[in-house]
Amino acid sequence: MTQHATTVISDRLNDARPQVTGRVGSIRDGLFCVLVFTACYFAARPFAEMGFLDDWSYAKSAQLFAQTGHFVYNGWASPMLGWLIPWGALFIRLFGFSFTVVKLSTLPIAMATVFVLHATLIRFGATPRNAVIAALTLGLSPLFLPLSASYMTDVPGLLVILVCIYCCKRAVDAPGSSGAIAWLAIAAASNVAGGTVRQAAWFCALVMVPSTAWFLRKRRGVLLAAGVLWVGAVAAIFGLTHWYEAQPYSAPSPMFYPGPLWQKFARTLFDSLGAFLCLALVVYPVFIAWLPKIRKANRKMLVNTAILVLVWTWMQWKQDWTLPWNPHLIVSEFARSRNAEMLPPDPSAFMLPFAGRLLFSALIFVTILVFRRSVIDEHQVRGALTRPAFWILVPFSLAYVVMLLPLISPLVFFDRYLLALMPVAMIILLEIRQREQTPDLSGLSMVTLVVYALLAVAATHDWFAWQRARIAAIAEVQATGVPRYQIQGGIEFDGWTQVENGGHINVIRIKNPPGAFDPNPRLPQVAKDCQLDFAPFTPSVQPVYSVVFGPKPCLQPTNFPPVEFTSWLPPFHRWVYVQKIPGK
Repeated sequence: MTQHATTVISDRLNDARPQVTGRVGSIRDGLFCVLVFTACYFAARPFAEMGFLDDWSYAKSAQLFAQTGHFVYNGWASPMLGWLIPWGALFIRLFGFSFTVVKLSTLPIAMATVFVLHATLIRFGATPRNAVIAALTLGLSPLFLPLSASYMTDVPGLLVILVCIYCCKRAVDAPGSSGAIAWLAIAAASNVAGGTVRQAAWFCALVMVPSTAWFLRKRRGVLLAAGVLWVGAVAAIFGLTHWYEAQPYSAPSPMFYPGPLWQKFARTLFDSLGAFLCLALVVYPVFIAWLPKIRKANRKMLVNTAILVLVWTWMQWKQDWTLPWNPHLIVSEFARSRNAEMLPPDPSAFMLPFAGRLLFSALIFVTILVFRRSVIDEHQVRGALTRPAFWILVPFSLAYVVMLLPLISPLVFFDRYLLALMPVAMIILLEIRQREQTPDLSGLSMVTLVVYALLAVAATHDWFAWQRARIAAIAEVQATGVPRYQIQGGIEFDGWTQVENGGHINVIRIKNPPGAFDPNPRLPQVAKDCQLDFAPFTPSVQPVYSVVFGPKPCLQPTNFPPVEFTSWLPPFHRWVYVQKIPGK
């Protein structure tokens, strides 16, 4: 009897050992991805005592929360910010306030995001190799890496979305109804609370959880539970939104884009195509795995592909609408000189030559054509409606994209908004890949990933090196006794000056308190070419000096020497200058 029991236990342990080994291996691989991401993060030296894009506004709210324990807005934050504010305030209380401390509070969130993405990919059936490549495609992306070094809401919002995706997949994998309902409840509750950081994440509770429940509708009680969760989520979101709009100097974004209907449709089509192509660009280390399949194409397909590529290249050349197609963060890494609300656009910034942009654009277009033909020929689309990935990811993605399109939104479809869609695209691509004879991504994906990682590290380094040069130039001016409000230094510097001196940004969206918006602020009297678009928002800034990328004829020279900084992308030596406002 004892021998029999021992044999049974031994057999069960042997059966469980592959699962345990797989779980341990998955955790190990996830931690490896986090380690690689963290090493690249610090290699870029992303430290500067200045804001990054809009995060100076959020940093001010975190600073005031650390001092008062209350949420204090300043008119610039469209998102509610939610748990990100007490999270940043915790770091401020522990280490004191600085922009570096506040930005470093995002690093643990970014590390968790990479780890959760890897775990989610494994949960969806990705092979260990594919999961590592896809997780690093996000972590070392020219979008994700610089945003991880900021106090922006993009990375925290992405973590909230990934947690919901993971929980919904766990609900599908749960053996019974009670387990599925429990995981759906965790997904909805965590998303409502977590989505306060970035309200677009709430589409998970509003769309992803119900669509997952619909996939599980044959399980007893799941649809009823999902209905209760949805009603609770709507009520909670309504209450949170009402609370935010009642706060002084909150600035919720309007949801209707003004203008004629035909313009809305035209811009919607334009932005949709740009978003699709830009998404293909940022996930290309995974997507490029389909390019070698062009070798299997017949002559007719090759001829048709060549014709389409020639037409596509001609259109790109005539319209000068090459990658990255969507403006904002990676524009300065792939295509054009950056502006970043500083005069003038950087004339010395790295730019991929136009011919190179055309070639890369055509390469992506060819990959799209090959992928489409491959999926159709191998009947990969069949049965999509029966797969959990479709119901978990596709309805959410459609709702997310529609929310950002100009038909209802006044927002520009910035490239960083694609962060939320990167995991969706990679999960779906790898789901398709898993059904092929060779599921593992090839060495071509690895090479592309390394190139992207090098570009991301170098571009992030250069962005912060430029910030440090700006700080040095401003310090030279201040050392002569010039007060801060008399220096124009770009959106990050001027925004902080305004919230420090004026208390809030001068934006029309502020409804509480009444009269906070000044429709006729006193602006610097300079030629149009020397007007900063951000100036109407910062009436407290009355500049005598302006820090610029290059000398402007409509500004006057000064005796302050230019500040040189070294970049890792060519040209390797660049400068920022100090000029004077005419008549000051």
